[in-house]
Amino acid sequence: MKPIPFLVCVVGWLVAPLAAQVTETPDTVAPGKFFMRMDAISVGVNRDTTEPNTFTALGLATTVLSTGITRDVDAQVGVQFFLRQKYQFRGGSATRSGVGDVTVRSKWTYWRNPQLGAAAAVIPFLKIPTSSGGVGNDHFEGGVIFPWAMSLGSGTVAGAMAEWDVLRNDQNDGYDSRWSASSFLRQHIVGPWAAYAELTLGVSSASSSSFTGGAGAGVTWDLSKTLQLDYGVSRGLGNRATDWLNTLRVRWQF
Repeated sequence: MKPIPFLVCVVGWLVAPLAAQVTETPDTVAPGKFFMRMDAISVGVNRDTTEPNTFTALGLATTVLSTGITRDVDAQVGVQFFLRQKYQFRGGSATRSGVGDVTVRSKWTYWRNPQLGAAAAVIPFLKIPTSSGGVGNDHFEGGVIFPWAMSLGSGTVAGAMAEWDVLRNDQNDGYDSRWSASSFLRQHIVGPWAAYAELTLGVSSASSSSFTGGAGAGVTWDLSKTLQLDYGVSRGLGNRATDWLNTLRVRWQF
Protein backbone atom coordinates (compact mmCIF):
# COMPACT_ATOMS: atom_id res chain seq x y z
CA MET A 1 0.00 0.00 0.00
CA LYS A 2 1.35 3.42 -0.97
CA PRO A 3 1.93 5.95 1.83
CA ILE A 4 -0.31 8.79 0.66
CA PRO A 5 -3.46 6.78 -0.17
CA PHE A 6 -3.13 4.99 3.17
CA LEU A 7 -2.90 8.34 4.96
CA VAL A 8 -5.98 9.70 3.17
CA CYS A 9 -8.02 6.64 4.18
CA VAL A 10 -7.08 6.54 7.83
CA VAL A 11 -7.39 10.27 8.46
CA GLY A 12 -11.09 10.20 7.66
CA TRP A 13 -11.84 6.97 9.50
CA LEU A 14 -9.55 7.29 12.54
CA VAL A 15 -9.97 10.91 13.56
CA ALA A 16 -13.78 10.76 13.57
CA PRO A 17 -14.01 8.64 16.76
CA LEU A 18 -11.85 11.18 18.56
CA ALA A 19 -14.57 13.78 18.15
CA ALA A 20 -17.29 12.37 20.30
CA GLN A 21 -18.59 9.59 22.43
CA VAL A 22 -19.76 6.62 20.38
CA THR A 23 -23.25 5.87 21.77
CA GLU A 24 -25.21 8.99 22.64
CA THR A 25 -27.91 9.11 25.32
CA PRO A 26 -31.49 10.34 24.74
CA ASP A 27 -31.51 12.50 27.89
CA THR A 28 -31.64 16.29 27.54
CA VAL A 29 -30.27 18.90 29.92
CA ALA A 30 -32.76 20.74 32.13
CA PRO A 31 -33.40 24.42 31.24
CA GLY A 32 -30.89 26.71 32.91
CA LYS A 33 -28.40 23.86 33.43
CA PHE A 34 -25.22 22.93 31.55
CA PHE A 35 -23.64 19.58 30.80
CA MET A 36 -20.04 19.16 29.61
CA ARG A 37 -18.65 15.97 28.10
CA MET A 38 -14.91 16.14 27.50
CA ASP A 39 -12.68 13.51 25.96
CA ALA A 40 -9.69 14.67 27.99
CA ILE A 41 -7.30 12.29 26.21
CA SER A 42 -8.12 10.12 23.21
CA VAL A 43 -5.49 8.09 21.36
CA GLY A 44 -6.10 6.01 18.24
CA VAL A 45 -3.54 3.83 16.47
CA ASN A 46 -3.87 2.26 13.02
CA ARG A 47 -1.24 0.04 11.37
CA ASP A 48 -0.95 -0.98 7.75
CA THR A 49 -0.92 -4.77 7.50
CA THR A 50 0.96 -4.85 4.18
CA GLU A 51 3.79 -2.41 4.95
CA PRO A 52 5.36 -1.05 8.17
CA ASN A 53 3.19 2.09 8.19
CA THR A 54 1.55 3.48 11.32
CA PHE A 55 -0.96 6.31 11.82
CA THR A 56 -1.49 7.73 15.32
CA ALA A 57 -4.14 10.32 16.23
CA LEU A 58 -4.15 12.19 19.53
CA GLY A 59 -7.06 14.33 20.71
CA LEU A 60 -6.97 16.54 23.81
CA ALA A 61 -9.96 18.24 25.47
CA THR A 62 -12.46 17.40 22.73
CA THR A 63 -15.55 18.90 24.36
CA VAL A 64 -19.32 18.97 23.85
CA LEU A 65 -21.20 21.59 25.92
CA SER A 66 -25.00 21.30 26.20
CA THR A 67 -27.59 23.59 27.75
CA GLY A 68 -31.32 23.06 28.16
CA ILE A 69 -33.79 25.12 26.13
CA THR A 70 -36.96 23.29 27.20
CA ARG A 71 -37.63 20.04 29.07
CA ASP A 72 -37.29 18.11 25.82
CA VAL A 73 -34.82 20.20 23.77
CA ASP A 74 -31.23 21.28 24.34
CA ALA A 75 -28.59 23.05 22.27
CA GLN A 76 -25.03 21.76 21.94
CA VAL A 77 -21.68 22.91 20.62
CA GLY A 78 -18.62 20.71 20.20
CA VAL A 79 -15.00 21.86 19.90
CA GLN A 80 -11.83 19.86 19.16
CA PHE A 81 -9.31 21.96 21.07
CA PHE A 82 -6.23 20.03 19.94
CA LEU A 83 -5.57 17.26 17.42
CA ARG A 84 -2.26 15.70 16.45
CA GLN A 85 -1.81 13.24 13.60
CA LYS A 86 1.44 11.37 13.02
CA TYR A 87 2.07 9.10 10.04
CA GLN A 88 5.17 6.90 9.98
CA PHE A 89 6.15 5.17 6.73
CA ARG A 90 9.31 3.51 5.38
CA GLY A 91 11.55 5.08 8.01
CA GLY A 92 10.10 8.57 7.59
CA SER A 93 7.32 10.43 9.36
CA ALA A 94 4.92 13.34 8.89
CA THR A 95 3.08 15.18 11.67
CA ARG A 96 0.13 17.56 11.66
CA SER A 97 -1.33 19.33 14.68
CA GLY A 98 -3.77 22.11 15.40
CA VAL A 99 -7.23 23.08 16.55
CA GLY A 100 -10.00 20.85 15.23
CA ASP A 101 -13.44 21.64 13.86
CA VAL A 102 -16.55 23.02 15.60
CA THR A 103 -19.82 21.07 15.61
CA VAL A 104 -23.26 22.52 16.38
CA ARG A 105 -26.02 20.14 17.45
CA SER A 106 -29.45 20.00 19.02
CA LYS A 107 -31.19 17.16 20.86
CA TRP A 108 -34.95 16.58 21.02
CA THR A 109 -36.23 13.85 23.33
CA TYR A 110 -39.45 13.08 21.48
CA TRP A 111 -40.49 10.00 23.52
CA ARG A 112 -40.36 9.04 27.18
CA ASN A 113 -41.89 6.14 29.07
CA PRO A 114 -41.35 6.54 32.84
CA GLN A 115 -42.86 3.12 33.56
CA LEU A 116 -40.24 1.41 31.38
CA GLY A 117 -37.47 3.87 32.24
CA ALA A 118 -36.98 4.38 28.50
CA ALA A 119 -36.51 7.35 26.16
CA ALA A 120 -35.64 8.12 22.55
CA ALA A 121 -34.29 11.26 20.87
CA VAL A 122 -33.05 12.75 17.61
CA ILE A 123 -29.81 14.76 17.27
CA PRO A 124 -29.17 16.68 14.01
CA PHE A 125 -25.67 18.13 13.71
CA LEU A 126 -23.43 20.18 11.42
CA LYS A 127 -19.63 20.25 11.42
CA ILE A 128 -18.14 23.66 10.62
CA PRO A 129 -14.61 23.54 9.11
CA THR A 130 -12.62 25.68 11.54
CA SER A 131 -9.54 23.46 11.89
CA SER A 132 -5.93 24.61 11.59
CA GLY A 133 -2.63 22.91 10.88
CA GLY A 134 -4.06 20.57 8.25
CA VAL A 135 -5.85 18.29 10.77
CA GLY A 136 -9.27 18.71 9.10
CA ASN A 137 -10.64 18.43 5.57
CA ASP A 138 -11.87 22.06 5.30
CA HIS A 139 -15.42 21.03 4.34
CA PHE A 140 -18.84 21.16 5.94
CA GLU A 141 -20.22 17.79 7.03
CA GLY A 142 -23.32 16.76 8.94
CA GLY A 143 -25.84 14.11 9.81
CA VAL A 144 -28.45 12.93 12.26
CA ILE A 145 -28.33 10.56 15.26
CA PHE A 146 -31.18 8.56 16.81
CA PRO A 147 -30.32 7.38 20.37
CA TRP A 148 -32.45 5.16 22.63
CA ALA A 149 -31.93 3.84 26.17
CA MET A 150 -33.84 1.77 28.71
CA SER A 151 -33.39 0.67 32.32
CA LEU A 152 -33.46 -3.11 32.78
CA GLY A 153 -33.53 -2.96 36.58
CA SER A 154 -30.91 -4.01 39.15
CA GLY A 155 -28.59 -1.20 38.01
CA THR A 156 -28.53 -2.34 34.37
CA VAL A 157 -29.04 0.06 31.46
CA ALA A 158 -29.15 -0.84 27.76
CA GLY A 159 -28.92 1.60 24.90
CA ALA A 160 -28.47 1.86 21.16
CA MET A 161 -28.31 4.42 18.40
CA ALA A 162 -28.46 4.70 14.63
CA GLU A 163 -26.61 7.42 12.72
CA TRP A 164 -26.49 8.79 9.18
CA ASP A 165 -23.55 11.01 8.19
CA VAL A 166 -22.75 12.96 5.05
CA LEU A 167 -18.94 13.06 4.82
CA ARG A 168 -16.38 14.40 2.35
CA ASN A 169 -15.05 11.53 0.23
CA ASP A 170 -11.43 10.34 0.01
CA GLN A 171 -11.03 11.86 -3.46
CA ASN A 172 -12.14 15.28 -2.12
CA ASP A 173 -14.51 15.79 -5.06
CA GLY A 174 -17.88 15.06 -3.44
CA TYR A 175 -19.65 13.49 -0.50
CA ASP A 176 -20.40 9.95 0.66
CA SER A 177 -23.08 8.71 3.04
CA ARG A 178 -22.10 6.68 6.08
CA TRP A 179 -24.55 4.60 8.09
CA SER A 180 -23.62 3.34 11.54
CA ALA A 181 -25.17 1.74 14.60
CA SER A 182 -23.98 1.04 18.11
CA SER A 183 -25.26 -0.53 21.30
CA PHE A 184 -24.10 -0.72 24.91
CA LEU A 185 -24.88 -2.47 28.15
CA ARG A 186 -23.93 -0.77 31.43
CA GLN A 187 -24.00 -2.40 34.87
CA HIS A 188 -23.59 -0.76 38.25
CA ILE A 189 -20.99 -2.70 40.25
CA VAL A 190 -20.65 -1.19 43.71
CA GLY A 191 -20.63 2.31 45.21
CA PRO A 192 -19.55 4.85 42.56
CA TRP A 193 -18.28 2.20 40.11
CA ALA A 194 -19.96 0.85 36.97
CA ALA A 195 -18.77 -1.08 33.90
CA TYR A 196 -20.01 -1.20 30.32
CA ALA A 197 -19.51 -3.00 27.02
CA GLU A 198 -20.11 -1.46 23.60
CA LEU A 199 -20.31 -2.60 19.98
CA THR A 200 -20.21 -0.33 16.92
CA LEU A 201 -20.75 -1.08 13.23
CA GLY A 202 -20.60 1.17 10.18
CA VAL A 203 -20.62 1.12 6.39
CA SER A 204 -20.13 3.81 3.74
CA SER A 205 -21.60 4.34 0.29
CA ALA A 206 -18.01 4.78 -0.95
CA SER A 207 -17.50 1.05 -1.55
CA SER A 208 -18.72 -2.39 -0.58
CA SER A 209 -15.50 -2.94 1.42
CA SER A 210 -15.98 0.10 3.68
CA PHE A 211 -17.21 -1.89 6.70
CA THR A 212 -15.76 -0.69 10.00
CA GLY A 213 -16.62 -1.13 13.63
CA GLY A 214 -15.32 -1.68 17.12
CA ALA A 215 -15.81 -3.75 20.25
CA GLY A 216 -14.93 -2.13 23.54
CA ALA A 217 -15.41 -1.92 27.28
CA GLY A 218 -14.86 0.59 30.02
CA VAL A 219 -15.44 1.64 33.61
CA THR A 220 -17.02 4.76 35.12
CA TRP A 221 -16.37 6.38 38.49
CA ASP A 222 -18.84 8.87 39.97
CA LEU A 223 -16.79 11.38 41.93
CA SER A 224 -20.02 13.17 42.90
CA LYS A 225 -23.62 13.47 41.74
CA THR A 226 -22.52 15.88 39.01
CA LEU A 227 -18.98 14.71 38.08
CA GLN A 228 -17.97 11.41 36.48
CA LEU A 229 -14.78 9.90 35.03
CA ASP A 230 -14.94 7.30 32.25
CA TYR A 231 -12.11 5.23 30.78
CA GLY A 232 -12.76 3.06 27.75
CA VAL A 233 -10.76 1.00 25.28
CA SER A 234 -11.98 -0.47 21.99
CA ARG A 235 -10.56 -2.79 19.32
CA GLY A 236 -11.28 -1.97 15.72
CA LEU A 237 -13.22 -4.33 13.45
CA GLY A 238 -12.71 -4.24 9.69
CA ASN A 239 -9.81 -3.21 7.45
CA ARG A 240 -10.43 0.55 7.80
CA ALA A 241 -11.13 0.68 11.53
CA THR A 242 -8.81 2.03 14.19
CA ASP A 243 -6.72 -0.83 15.61
CA TRP A 244 -7.00 0.49 19.17
CA LEU A 245 -8.73 3.53 20.65
CA ASN A 246 -8.19 4.60 24.27
CA THR A 247 -10.26 7.41 25.79
CA LEU A 248 -10.36 9.12 29.16
CA ARG A 249 -13.63 11.05 29.39
CA VAL A 250 -15.05 13.57 31.91
CA ARG A 251 -18.76 14.34 32.37
CA TRP A 252 -19.78 17.34 34.45
CA GLN A 253 -23.23 18.84 35.05
CA PHE A 254 -23.51 22.33 36.50
